[in-house]
Amino acid sequence: MKKPVKKLIKRICYSLPLVGTFLRMMQVGYVDCDFSFWNYFKFRFFCRNRLLYHPKAKNCIVRHPKNMLIGENSVIFKNGCYIQGGGKLAVGKYVIFATNIGVITANHKLTNQNKHDRGVVEIGDYCWVGMNSIILPNVVLGQRTVVGAGSVVTKSFPEGFCVIAGNPAKKIKDINPEEFVKPKAEYEFYGWIPKEKFEKFKKKHLRENTIFFPKNV
Repeated sequence: MKKPVKKLIKRICYSLPLVGTFLRMMQVGYVDCDFSFWNYFKFRFFCRNRLLYHPKAKNCIVRHPKNMLIGENSVIFKNGCYIQGGGKLAVGKYVIFATNIGVITANHKLTNQNKHDRGVVEIGDYCWVGMNSIILPNVVLGQRTVVGAGSVVTKSFPEGFCVIAGNPAKKIKDINPEEFVKPKAEYEFYGWIPKEKFEKFKKKHLRENTIFFPKNV
């Protein structure tokens, strides 16, 4: 098929309601998140609970989404992940999770397991969290913190631009901020919501949302 014909077909498809938005969304790369046109259609027209506005794998468990705010073009609800918002979770933009990751924002009290200590987890822009990692409450990861596979993150690395790994996780390498190429997609989404429509969506559907978005995320 010649290029002019391809361009014409692309232009027509991108101009179609729903279909055009979905095609743009495909470029975000919601891999392992049960991403499909049918699920997008269901969210737009049949989903009553708008607190979870991101594609989510069937075997990904998300608790208390009202306490979460996820930045644009971040992909975190993948296969086998357990994301818990008993406290508060703030995730920056262009954050990538691998599969089987746990993020815990609240833990049972040591002296009374029927009560919880609620904390905050902040994950900065451009972070990358490797497979089978666990992030525990009251952890702050600065921009472009790379978490090695199988790590247990028990303390903060707010300076960012580093590789951490191990149990407990320790810094093993620095990343030169001047060499880092910040990703920038042609189209940006907050989950199923185009970036330019998110403020309107938030005012309409997330009024009861108690989350804050820290300045350093």
